[in-house]
Amino acid sequence: MFRQLFVFAALCMATVTGDALRRRELNSFLNDGDEWKQFNHFQERFSKKYLSIEDMENRFQIFRTNLRTIVQHNLDETQNFTMGINQFTDLTASEFKESIVGSGKPLAVGSYGCKSFSGSGSGLAAVVDWTKSGAVTSVKDQGQCGSCWTFSATGAIEGAWALSTGKLVDLSEQELVDCATGINYGSHGCNGGQMDGAFKFVIENGQCALSAYPYSSGVTKTGGTCQKCSAVAHISSCSDVKPNDQISLKNAVAHQPVSIAIEADTRYFQSYSGGILTSSDCGTNLDHGVLIAGYGTENGIDYWLVKNSWGTSWGMQGYVKIARSSSTNDAGICGIAMQPSFPSV
Repeated sequence: MFRQLFVFAALCMATVTGDALRRRELNSFLNDGDEWKQFNHFQERFSKKYLSIEDMENRFQIFRTNLRTIVQHNLDETQNFTMGINQFTDLTASEFKESIVGSGKPLAVGSYGCKSFSGSGSGLAAVVDWTKSGAVTSVKDQGQCGSCWTFSATGAIEGAWALSTGKLVDLSEQELVDCATGINYGSHGCNGGQMDGAFKFVIENGQCALSAYPYSSGVTKTGGTCQKCSAVAHISSCSDVKPNDQISLKNAVAHQPVSIAIEADTRYFQSYSGGILTSSDCGTNLDHGVLIAGYGTENGIDYWLVKNSWGTSWGMQGYVKIARSSSTNDAGICGIAMQPSFPSV
């Protein structure tokens, strides 16, 4: 009923504006059957609102192109992961990159006093899942802000604090967006940043609770003025895992959740819905900060369990599994082993 009313309202709008051609074009979309129905369901599910018939038509065409890519991928029995409809299905690849990854300032390695870390793979558990061990908070949504670096760093700090004190506390990403910026920390609020700089800020200042300093940049798309608040968690140092060494990375993850940088601006990440991401086409141009929350093996494929910050409607309730190797010289799928780091309490 809602879909019928929506279409009727759009047709009425075209009539009122005298745009008979647009009305006929809109009617023709109805002949696309399932694709149009799925587009209407998509609008309802994600509360999508379009400003004009032209915009709605354009979004439908983009949605249909992405949907066909998803279907084609899922029909390929050689794939180890699936793709699906999510909140990004009406975006082009370039729009997706701009809206969710940031505005072009890539994650970069800086010198923020973190120590070097390497380790062996001997004696490590075969499966680690910190989401089931009280060291990972719920999945968050960064919204239309390139603040992924704050969610990655905060997740690692939450994990280190919980494992040290037994208290899992939601910490404030917004504090990092507003305060851990500039030349001292190497980050740019909603325009990208890096996790080591965030660690440096928390080493110097501690970090406040999310309840005391709520997240707002997902709506405003910008950072705000740094506010004063009482820190509830502290770290004393940070460590950079040896780059491209997946054995050392496994050793680090065996002890706590670890911040990582990946490339996430590809169609695989835009539409990922389940399974183990194994495609080397994912790329290694780091542009997104996330959190490794564990590792394991599924259907004979080793994987990293990764917590994202795009809400629970993306991926597997906000998580993605990315292929893992046992190499000490492997950047990994999406560059997952290139820039890992973690804090210590």
